[in-house]
Amino acid sequence: MMEPADLEQLEHKAIVFYDGTCGFCQGTVQLVLRHNKKQDLYFAALQSGMLEALVPGQQLPEVLPDSILFYEKGRLYAESEAALRIAGYLNFPLSILSVFRIIPLSFRDFVYRFVARNRYRIAGRTESCLLPSPAQRARFVG
Repeated sequence: MMEPADLEQLEHKAIVFYDGTCGFCQGTVQLVLRHNKKQDLYFAALQSGMLEALVPGQQLPEVLPDSILFYEKGRLYAESEAALRIAGYLNFPLSILSVFRIIPLSFRDFVYRFVARNRYRIAGRTESCLLPSPAQRARFVG
């Protein structure tokens, strides 16, 4: 169980919540780690319990999503909005992907859900979470 002071510190961080058993999600986390040179993104597996400890109940989805959630400045984002907000934290040229937020949300989420539904076929499933390098470990919470 995290201490209230620890949770309070995390409230000001940008945190990517990902499916720890999804090879596609773990690969995406590795890509984000490599291309977030400012090191201002943090990570927690959806299975860690950190999401429920940090985010007020009324913001939590009724069912955990198929892939990622993004917590930023006290708000929780899902699906394409989460992915494109995360892209904004990446180094150029990947940060340009965030401009796709101009596309209507319904279309973006349709494409996102298609990829999310097929992610195990794309990259497989794993029974263990990724092991970050010692240098990356400080960016994982929970």
